[in-house]
Amino acid sequence: MAAATGLAPQHLRAGVAEATVRDTRIDAAKGVAIALVVLGHAKGIPTGFTVLVYSFHVPLFFLLSGWLSHRRNAQTAAQALATLSRTLLVPYVFFFFAAYGYWLITRHIGEKALRWGQMPWWEPLGGLLTGIGPQLYVHPALWFLPALFVTALTYYFLGRRLQPWIVAVLMLPLTMLWIMTFPTLGLRLPFALDVLPVALFFYACGALAGRAVSLPQSALRGCALAALLLVPWLLLAWSNGRVDINQLRFGASAWKFILAALLGTSVVLLASPLAARSAALRWMGRNTLLILCTHILVFFVLSGVAAVLGLFPAGSKPGLAWALCVSGISIALCVPLRVLFMRYAPWTLGLRRATTQATA
Repeated sequence: MAAATGLAPQHLRAGVAEATVRDTRIDAAKGVAIALVVLGHAKGIPTGFTVLVYSFHVPLFFLLSGWLSHRRNAQTAAQALATLSRTLLVPYVFFFFAAYGYWLITRHIGEKALRWGQMPWWEPLGGLLTGIGPQLYVHPALWFLPALFVTALTYYFLGRRLQPWIVAVLMLPLTMLWIMTFPTLGLRLPFALDVLPVALFFYACGALAGRAVSLPQSALRGCALAALLLVPWLLLAWSNGRVDINQLRFGASAWKFILAALLGTSVVLLASPLAARSAALRWMGRNTLLILCTHILVFFVLSGVAAVLGLFPAGSKPGLAWALCVSGISIALCVPLRVLFMRYAPWTLGLRRATTQATA
């Protein structure tokens, strides 16, 4: 009755008030995660780095999103749907069309002409409608937004009836079975439904951890605990091989993938008190949506400029220096971009008004 009338019980209102207090350790963990995403997408980054980072950075994002899912506890289904649509689907559509416009302008230039020059102008719109990762080639990173939308909405309804630990326990065998069988079918489902079982498991783990786990207050203690998990994570991640959830690649073993993802995520969370000392990481963690949606566009533009200037002669490829450079530029550009978006179009970042803090 309280939900129907819009008046939440006192304990729910108190919980919502507490949820508005930001935990800088979570912000810092998100900052580390988005930095790893940006570096992982940069051309020239070493293969070994991608093997290790891809083992956990996407599960880390799903887990952190689940950690913060209590913010929707007092929302009705309609409110939750509206919030998720505003904060995930609106940016998804806006930044798709921004990338699509750049694609239309540049698809007949250089190497792009060989790949996309003869493609109909309307072809990329199918990726927007389906949300299938490989079809979002005009902006590959956007696959995560519909994936998170479907995952968060599914957990919202499950979480109203089941405790987080029950969802996690139920999803674990389903996730392992899905990893072992579904990719072999060669099918892709719309709006990241083919990623849902995996994403929902980590999301539920995050919701459980958000209730039951206390992050270390001491940076020294946190880093000491993280160091204990570092070697097991390295061994599992390396032996499992390359992971790419967007491409439904989970490495050599389902159990190695899940365990390596949980260990890597734990390392970042345990080290978060140290990371929280960095103002840059905290800022990045508060603006993950902006960084996620813009860094690929910056990469495309910088690669185009490099091609025009002949920075990479035929046969040569970008190296680590290039990867670090474009990654740094893409993140730095988000500072003025955030000012522009917040002043003139906060809705592009899922915000209702310019005075609202940007989060993702």
